[in-house]
Amino acid sequence: MKNVKAMPSLKEAKLRRNLDVETIHYKLNDKYQNLGKGKKYYIYTYGCQGNEADSEVMAGILEGIGYVEAIDPLDADLVLLNTCAIRENAEQRIWGVLGQLKGRKRDNPDLLVGICGCMPQEESAANKIINSYDVDIVFGTHNRDHLPELIYDAYMTKAKVVEVLSNEGNILEDAPKHRKSKHKAWVSIMYGCDEFCTYCIVPYTRGRERSRSKDEIIKEVEELVQEGYKEVTLLGQNVNAYGKDLGLDYTFGDLLYDLDKTGIERIRYTTSHPRDLDLKTMEAMRDCRSVMPHLHLPVQSGDNDILKIMNRKYTHEIYMEKVNKLKELVPGISITTDIIVGFPNETEEQFLHTLDLCHEAGFEGAFTFI
Repeated sequence: MKNVKAMPSLKEAKLRRNLDVETIHYKLNDKYQNLGKGKKYYIYTYGCQGNEADSEVMAGILEGIGYVEAIDPLDADLVLLNTCAIRENAEQRIWGVLGQLKGRKRDNPDLLVGICGCMPQEESAANKIINSYDVDIVFGTHNRDHLPELIYDAYMTKAKVVEVLSNEGNILEDAPKHRKSKHKAWVSIMYGCDEFCTYCIVPYTRGRERSRSKDEIIKEVEELVQEGYKEVTLLGQNVNAYGKDLGLDYTFGDLLYDLDKTGIERIRYTTSHPRDLDLKTMEAMRDCRSVMPHLHLPVQSGDNDILKIMNRKYTHEIYMEKVNKLKELVPGISITTDIIVGFPNETEEQFLHTLDLCHEAGFEGAFTFI
């Protein structure tokens, strides 16, 4: 039995219609106030820091309706798997966990299992989840605020509840958060991506680029300072593009200068796209006391032809110009990167161009992928 409210559509996810982005202010319906009273939840989180931040929001929402976090997933009444669609090994682990939970559901028919995040935004993955696995709730990246309603429907109807929206995305404000650390905090500053690198599904699973209001971001960091937090990591699929969609003369560099005034001791940020790394951001890294001298700047390849096939919109030479300027402005800066090896059609000579760039850049670390 299924209650399918919405299914993902790659055709819909590809659209970029320049519609106004809606800011949704979270408000809990009284109907769901004690929905989780006396029950425990457990969230598995896979993938990027953005997923970790999303899990903190979902945990806050669940605790707002009465759930308590379980230490052990076997003790939970609700298990959510917040999934990643980028890395194949993450998908394989998810199928394994679902297999383990199948036996747990046999012993406890009242256990609710939910799949959320990026995997359900893929049509093929969503169909596999819905048709081949015993799950109760399926939702995507655009409707975390609907979680109480989805749980309620699953309890009331005893049907598999599916709501995966393929829109261009919105911005959720005022949602409660259950932060994992008392000292370091994730702060999302923007969502989505408009880069459309040929190997990446993020523009389809996360929607178009949309920036939060600078006032909301500054207020969140100021509140974290008051609560005793020492460090924030600013999150976005492409943080360097912050503000471009707002039509204001206010960029990511401006935001760094403003956040430096809040009193937070350390600011980090991820992930950056080389094309959007501008001089003002580099100057902010030089000038702002709180901005840490570390930058994760994915290069993916050092060969210009491969970069073109990847649709990265920069060259080996442009990348190195930015790296050298960073090192000039921020002496001793630590630069890390991502590299894809064996991209379709890559020759040995092209791979050697990537090795050349690694020697030139002097990276302190790299995530490498076949």
